[in-house]
Amino acid sequence: MIGFRWLWVVAIVLVAGACQRDKADATAAPERGSPGKERGDCKPNKVCDPGLLCLSNLCVRPPPADCKAIGEQLASIDLGNYAEAETRAPVVAKYTAACEKAYVSKEQGDCMEKATDKWSASQCAPDMFPELKTAGGAGDCATIANRIRAQMGKQMSGADPQTAQLFTKMMTVIQTSCEQDKWPGPFKQCVLAAGDNQDSMNKCNGLMPAEMQQKMTERMSKMM
Repeated sequence: MIGFRWLWVVAIVLVAGACQRDKADATAAPERGSPGKERGDCKPNKVCDPGLLCLSNLCVRPPPADCKAIGEQLASIDLGNYAEAETRAPVVAKYTAACEKAYVSKEQGDCMEKATDKWSASQCAPDMFPELKTAGGAGDCATIANRIRAQMGKQMSGADPQTAQLFTKMMTVIQTSCEQDKWPGPFKQCVLAAGDNQDSMNKCNGLMPAEMQQKMTERMSKMM
C-alpha cells in the first residue's frame, strides 16, 4: 500500500485544483446584460430601460418606492380621506399596481409624498401616469372642455334658459381657445389629472400663462 501513496498525493492535488477553479468561477464578474438592460451598458444617449438608472455607464435598479403607501396617497387624492373601504380598496390596488409596473424608485416615491394632486405626482414619476405623458395634443381640448363643463355644470343646475345658453357658448369658446391659442401641455395635463377634484383644478390656474388668459378673456368678451 505504501507504493500507492503517490496516487493519494496526486488525487489531493487534483481535487484542490478543481476547488480553486470552482472558487474562481464563483467569484468571476457576472456577465453584463444588453445595452439598456439591468447590469448592461447604458444606451448611447446615456439612458436605460424604464425603472433603471445609468450610473458610470452601467444600468442599475435603484431602491424601490413603497408602492402600497403611494397607492394609499393617490387614492386619498382621488377620493378624499373618508371614502368607504370597499370604494377605496380597488383604487389603492390600481395605483399600487401602476407603481410596481413603472418601477417607481424610492427617490421618486419621496417626491410623490409631497404631492397634493395627481398632476404634481406625475411630475415625480411620469412612467406611472402614461395617460398624462401622452396628453397635451389638440385632441385633448374636447376632453378638457367636457371636464370643465362637468365641473361648472354642477353650479349651473337650475339656471334659467338664457344663462344656460350663455354657458354653452362659453364652453365652445373654451374649447376653441384651447385648440387655436395652443394651451400649454402642462396646463392641459393638470386639468386632465384633476378629474372632478375642484381644489386640484384650481391649482392648475397657475400653469396658464397670463397672455393665454388674456386671449381667452378677449374671446369671452366677443361672445357677449
